[in-house]
Amino acid sequence: MTLRAHTRLFLSYLVLVVGVVLALVWGVETTLRQPLLDQAGDELLRELALGRELLELEGDEDPDGLARRMADLTGHRVTIVGAGGEVLGESGVPRGAIDAMDDHSDRPEIQAAWSSGQGTSIRYSTSVDADLVYAAVEASGGRVIRFAMDVGAIDAAIASVRRQILQVGGVALLLALLLSLAVSLAVTRPLREMRRVALTMARGDLGPRLRMGRHDELGELASALDTLADQLQRRLGQLEAEREEMAVLIDSMAEGVLALDARGQVRRANPAARAIFGLNSEVEGSAPQVVARHRGFLEMVSQVLDGLAVPPTELTHGDLHLLATAEPLPRGGAVLVFLDITELRRLEGVRRDFVANASHELKTPLTVIRGHAETLLDEELPPELRRRFAQRLQANADRLQAILEDLLDLSKIESGGWQPEIVPIQVSELAGEAWEPFRAPAQEKGVVFELDVDRGAQEVLADPGGLRQVLTNLFSNALRHTPSGGRICLRGRVLAGGEMALEVEDTGSGIPTRHLGRIFERFYRADPARSRADGGTGLGLAIVRHLVEQHGGRVEAESELGEGTTIRVILPMEVPVVGRLPSAPESSVRE
Repeated sequence: MTLRAHTRLFLSYLVLVVGVVLALVWGVETTLRQPLLDQAGDELLRELALGRELLELEGDEDPDGLARRMADLTGHRVTIVGAGGEVLGESGVPRGAIDAMDDHSDRPEIQAAWSSGQGTSIRYSTSVDADLVYAAVEASGGRVIRFAMDVGAIDAAIASVRRQILQVGGVALLLALLLSLAVSLAVTRPLREMRRVALTMARGDLGPRLRMGRHDELGELASALDTLADQLQRRLGQLEAEREEMAVLIDSMAEGVLALDARGQVRRANPAARAIFGLNSEVEGSAPQVVARHRGFLEMVSQVLDGLAVPPTELTHGDLHLLATAEPLPRGGAVLVFLDITELRRLEGVRRDFVANASHELKTPLTVIRGHAETLLDEELPPELRRRFAQRLQANADRLQAILEDLLDLSKIESGGWQPEIVPIQVSELAGEAWEPFRAPAQEKGVVFELDVDRGAQEVLADPGGLRQVLTNLFSNALRHTPSGGRICLRGRVLAGGEMALEVEDTGSGIPTRHLGRIFERFYRADPARSRADGGTGLGLAIVRHLVEQHGGRVEAESELGEGTTIRVILPMEVPVVGRLPSAPESSVRE
């Protein structure tokens, strides 16, 4: 069991006081008893001087009676020993029992008296069954007179002193207990406060401070702890700010970032990485196989966890193309970065298709122009044939001009050189203006044009020029693919969610379902031979899509082969004005 500091300090004071009391008692036993015994021996020797005088005066008449009289006078036990060691007188035994006493010549004090005139000793007496202090002196004729004092008196005096010491020690111990308890609590109170503050800091709360104001060692320690807390709080604040900045930076990156620990488990995944791999927010702690089971990905993870950097490597994950790099961390683990290049690869494909399609579209009229021009160089060519070839030259030149104008319009829209100027527009009025160029060709083919605009869709927020070009392109496509006796209808209706739909519906040949997803691409044709024969450039629907997207809308297509086609333009009912920029180009669309 671990003792608290104040308990240990209290017990230390207690042990110290108890030790002092025991030391005093032991000191009395060891230092006081022997001097008292020595003093008793000296007193006995002084009294023996008188006893020897009395023995000299009495002579040998009655040594036993003399021993008993001196014992009555001094209170000591008196023994008179003859020159041969026999006991002549003894006050400690009954009369008549002297003859049965042992020879005393071997007693140390007797031997000392014979050798030096006097002697003392402390030993146990079998006659009286007690410890005695003996003192003996030599008298005339080799006789020895000996006094003996019971040690019990000295022991009683020592015991009395010991009791007094113990009583005083008990009072001192009680006072020491109270004092030591108060001192220990007072001394350890700052330590307990420091402990409390330190534990609070260890739990992450760096707010508490000691502020003791003491000028001793405890005060210096408290001041050092406060300074440490201030510095630690400042450092942690800096680290927290840097961590938050780093987290925001990583989370805002378009690249996907995966951080792995030394065991290969996911430690962090930013939103881009979770979106790329379809992970949830609880991916932390998952194995790499949970992220992706692609062989290239797992090999890259294995390589970087072995401490090897992985150069930029292209991977595929589902329909995504990813450019991946990986770097090992100094303390184990790794960081993997994934750049989604799917759009880049798609744009590269679009660029390749555009170059191929544009080359093909331009090559056809140029080939016709070159061939007819070479034929016109023949001076013997009949006038009627010459006029027919010249008309074909003009038609193909017009076709080239239309393609170039559409490309310029499309480039201007895509590059941001044109922005819509949003104003309220009457749908029926603008539709009539856009249909006007097609009215005569429609009558020749017997195609009927209809307007079906709901009351709530009579007005739309759009750029007049841009919306006119959208309708012009859609009307041109619809008339081109609608046979004689067909119908073209413009419908306007309000959708849920604050949107408006303008639909151009025809009863033409229709578009196969497999082509619907690509009809808004440049130069894409569902029926290439027929479109070129009709003079289309293949850019009209691409221009429509870009113009509608510039308005914040979208375009959709529905069609069934042989049943007709519906192109739906969906525009927001409220479009923010982004600036007063030039209106859409007024170029005609020849498709």
